[in-house]
Amino acid sequence: MSCYTIQPLSPLTLPFSSRSITLPSLQSDRHTVHAQPLTTTTLTSITTTTTTLSAKPLSESRSQDSWVESLRFQARSNLFLEAILTYIQMTQLGIPPDNFAFPAVLKAVAGLQDLNLGKQIHAHVFKFGYASSWVTVANSLVNLYGKCGDVGDVYKVFERITERDQVSWNSAISALCRFQEWELALEAFRLMLFENVVPSSFTLVESGRRVFDGILKRNIAIFNAMITGYAQNEHDEKALDLYFQMVALDGICPNATTMSSVLPACVSCELFSDMEGMHGYVIKRGLDRDKYVQNALIDMYSRMGKIEISKYIFNCMEQRDIVSWNTLITGYVISGCHDHALNLLNQMQRVELERYGDDDCVDENRILKPNSVTLMTVLPGCSVLAALAKGKEIHAYAVRHLLASDVAVGSALVDMYGKCGCLNLSRRVFDQMPIKNVITWNVLIMAYGMHGKGEEAFEIFKNLATEGEKNIILRPTQVTFIAVFAACSHSGMVNEGLHLFHRMEEDHRVEPAPDHYACVVDLLGRAGRVEEAFELINTMPPEFDKKDAWSSLLGACRMHHKVEIGEIAANNLFHLEPNVASHYVLLSNIYSSAGLWGKAMEIRKKMKEMGVRKEPGCSWIELGDEVHKFLAGDVLHPQSKLLHGFLETLSERMRKVGYVPDTSCVLHNIDEEEKETILCGHSEKLAIAFGILNSPPGTTIRVAKNLRVCNDCHTATKFISKIVDREIILRDVRRFHHFRNGTCSCGDYW
Repeated sequence: MSCYTIQPLSPLTLPFSSRSITLPSLQSDRHTVHAQPLTTTTLTSITTTTTTLSAKPLSESRSQDSWVESLRFQARSNLFLEAILTYIQMTQLGIPPDNFAFPAVLKAVAGLQDLNLGKQIHAHVFKFGYASSWVTVANSLVNLYGKCGDVGDVYKVFERITERDQVSWNSAISALCRFQEWELALEAFRLMLFENVVPSSFTLVESGRRVFDGILKRNIAIFNAMITGYAQNEHDEKALDLYFQMVALDGICPNATTMSSVLPACVSCELFSDMEGMHGYVIKRGLDRDKYVQNALIDMYSRMGKIEISKYIFNCMEQRDIVSWNTLITGYVISGCHDHALNLLNQMQRVELERYGDDDCVDENRILKPNSVTLMTVLPGCSVLAALAKGKEIHAYAVRHLLASDVAVGSALVDMYGKCGCLNLSRRVFDQMPIKNVITWNVLIMAYGMHGKGEEAFEIFKNLATEGEKNIILRPTQVTFIAVFAACSHSGMVNEGLHLFHRMEEDHRVEPAPDHYACVVDLLGRAGRVEEAFELINTMPPEFDKKDAWSSLLGACRMHHKVEIGEIAANNLFHLEPNVASHYVLLSNIYSSAGLWGKAMEIRKKMKEMGVRKEPGCSWIELGDEVHKFLAGDVLHPQSKLLHGFLETLSERMRKVGYVPDTSCVLHNIDEEEKETILCGHSEKLAIAFGILNSPPGTTIRVAKNLRVCNDCHTATKFISKIVDREIILRDVRRFHHFRNGTCSCGDYW
């Protein structure tokens, strides 16, 4: 192994102050570093800029975390001089830099292109014991020498990293490309794959482009490789630019590989609108019968919302592979046609069975079988439709074909069971998973939150945070905090949620985003603290998107009858999202609840003039292999007459034991009898009635609804659960309600 000597610290005169600042003297087992007043050409030259910096008074009362967070913030904000000053101040006070401080200050040094200063910081890295034990620090050193040193410096640091990760290889390959060592960069990429390190979009795109630009004579294969790299890593505009450069400037005709790569970029690039024109060009070039191009076209049209064209192309295919089936299944899911996605999965298995039957001589590899991508795509459909039996069937298939241990499939199963009302099964799958990522933890926290288990969700979050301290890939993400805040909201844990919100950046290094503000607005609003929620929105940074926060506030105003604040929230939403029906409906409902029928009618009239239509209430229930769908006032279902009659009889039984219809939920200016008739036809009541009449006594009834359950249906379902002696699990758009023996798990807080 090569070795090298770090130069002694040389003088540095900082432009922040007229006095010299010295780094503390360091004694190391490997190096002796002498601290002297420091100077560098780089920093001295910056004094000519218009910006002048002055050293802030040193504060010994600040904690190490506070110093490090300031340093990281300055480095993230490209305030490189300020970051270096902060680093020097904290070391002067005897505050040791850690594995978070070193990457930040090394980024600052690399940004200033100051190799001499970088070597001095490198000496500190050795002194404090972070030279080989912390890969994030070592990666920052590779990046530093890649930008300021030479290939030899990069190699020496890279060679010392004992456990290289994706960033280590990215930094090394990027440096080799910067030095135009193309062959070495490709060799490093090969070694990266040999060590089973998955390349990131940075490796493939940024470094790949440098290699591409270094090749003078480019052929179709080279262009295809670069276009594919861009498209697969969501650099859609660059993929299209390169495609048109290839055709118009280089005069190279695209082939099937080119088109199968560029078509997905067409639909994802907002600046490109002639998707059908690209399809026409495919036909003109005679590429429309190519299987890979057909797969790309299926994907393109489904993402355009033209699923029928996707289906037509699929049906015209002479030969389909697993990608063809998965692409159309994904298209149905994107289009919200979850029942079609499940049916297509069944069709896929049926077609293969009909093709090969029980022929034992058939090569197993020729038979198309659902793979991990198929399962993780279709399982959310089971969640939306509350199709528990189908979800269990898919789970069994995953176990039989050794797919259940796949972290993506396992996470989807945890999510599916949670959203189908089986929290215990969700937890069991989670506990049995050999490998979990942060997504797995997030979906479990969400599951507990949706079921009103806020305290348990908070404990899971704490466990995740502990795991994250040991493994960086398990650190809580922005989504984690959304899940935790939602759990607190559903369980009335206002103080816990607020405390976490105010501490999330300092304790977990996750900055609050617009979604987090929206969650906390919901947390406060649901608890009746509407004015506080309103004030919180007013404190949001001006550049933040506030539509979700205003939406949460409007929902709270509907719940707690706050007309004035509701009008403010609605007016902001009308400006931000003029075509979203729910905003108009909520304001109309606020007016109706307050008896302001005239204003309510004005809002309804405005909706009609703008062509904005309310989403109808819809509920689903699974029976056998079918999912039955009910709309409010449904008369099209084969059993609709029977269901309405049963509900009338059941309503009479409920009245005898104390049920009183809550007609305030009918927001129309009609008489009470008409309101009661409307209440009987709510979609969740029809689904519950269907479940009672079509399942054995004692069977749990599971219903999913697309909107928030109304107060009357919530009260009625409590009475129904007691009268028919059934557990009824109802999932609305926000959470689960477990009704048993006349009570609900939400404790009437929802």
